[in-house]
Amino acid sequence: MSRKIFSIDIRDNGISALLVENSLKGNRIQAQQFVPYMDINDEPVNAVQRITETLNKITKEINVSGAEYIVSISPELISYRNLQVPFKDRKKIRQVLPFELEPTLPYPVDEVTIDFQTILQAEKTDILVSVVKTAEINEILDVLKEFNITPYIVTPGGLSSVLCLSKFSETENDFLFVDIDEKYATVFAVVSGHVHIARSFYSNVADPHLKAKKLSENIIQVIAAFESLFVTDFEPSKILLSGNGIDREILNHEMEESLGMPITPVDMFKNINLKISISSDSPFDSANMNNALSLAAIEILDISTINFYGERSIIKKYWEEYKNDFIKTGLIAAFVFVLAMFNVLFEAHFLQKEVNRLNRQIAFIFQSTFPDETKIVSPFQQMKVNVGQEREKNMFTGEIEEEILNIDILNEISSRIPKKQDVEITNFVRGDDSLLISGNTDSFNIVDDIKGRLEGAEILKNITISSANLEKSTNRIQFKLKIDL
Repeated sequence: MSRKIFSIDIRDNGISALLVENSLKGNRIQAQQFVPYMDINDEPVNAVQRITETLNKITKEINVSGAEYIVSISPELISYRNLQVPFKDRKKIRQVLPFELEPTLPYPVDEVTIDFQTILQAEKTDILVSVVKTAEINEILDVLKEFNITPYIVTPGGLSSVLCLSKFSETENDFLFVDIDEKYATVFAVVSGHVHIARSFYSNVADPHLKAKKLSENIIQVIAAFESLFVTDFEPSKILLSGNGIDREILNHEMEESLGMPITPVDMFKNINLKISISSDSPFDSANMNNALSLAAIEILDISTINFYGERSIIKKYWEEYKNDFIKTGLIAAFVFVLAMFNVLFEAHFLQKEVNRLNRQIAFIFQSTFPDETKIVSPFQQMKVNVGQEREKNMFTGEIEEEILNIDILNEISSRIPKKQDVEITNFVRGDDSLLISGNTDSFNIVDDIKGRLEGAEILKNITISSANLEKSTNRIQFKLKIDL
């Protein structure tokens, strides 16, 4: 699965466009093109028309259908501010930004579009704020819509490059990055891998020596501003240069002499780890394409940046603003889920133990009731079957006799034994069709007499004296009578 990313770097002297194919195998530059404005020396009264004409040329030569669009706009339109706020939450920071910025802006705050990125978080949060006039950015967006281009990201020119460099540079080395156009230059100060300050300067100077001098002065101003804002010394180890508005040989020599720092040109194709190649035989044009390639890189590498507009930005900003709430809610939900699962498993464990206990009890009752059964598979079901079979044995197809109650048998026995006889019935055991009576009396004759009297009862049959013995300790006759019913 692959996707195409079309990055558009709108500079003050032309537009750089780059088409990158991003896939699991790597990244490939399919097309790169820098198209200068035709009226570069005129006043920017027809800026919209120049962008329209230039994009028209680019889209005719590069097939951008189905691509994702990333755009950067000229520093000419951008204003940067450094602020310190007592919040860490992006949602709260965004709410107070208009009030913090309003005293520092030369135009009403409701006429601008604002975004920011966090620099440092401690007791207070340092942020870098970028501001653009809403009307100006809307004009650019309207032009893009004419070419069916709806960008995911619209960011300040040069910012994507310094973000990529700060990510892939050695974090222990602080440096300055300068992005130079024909008319404007933007200086970024990077400390410990974070962009701390950004300032744009007008540098429309034809003489390269004067331009080098002016840029050196601008860099000194940025260093002083950094030390004033963050109350610490700033000693960058190097200056990285990018852009097409420079004579690199003169600029490098004179700026190194005046600033005492090494000057290194940037080639984003070599400086960032994108596993990238070029489809054509043309080499990468670092002077014009650095920013365009870095725009694609921040999308591929998912590097957070200032974003004035974009379909995807709504979700990303919402996530950034509510990230802490999402994380807390997610942790609570995960804890509740784990607790619930533990409770379910805990209850299931004890329920299984209870089921096993009941199964053992059922098996024991079954074995006790039906000792002849040796093969026990499902004792409950076997119990039901065996009980059913026993019931069938006791069913009659004809007339069912009236059941003789125990109380009737006892009444019959009691009424047939005279009161004057000394007889004590001690045990009465009844089966399905027989009866066993145990008792004691004072003579053997009385035992025979009782047998004879009970034989006259209709409900009692086949009376047999099972035993009759003299118990010496009590001097009484212990007897047992077996009676059929």
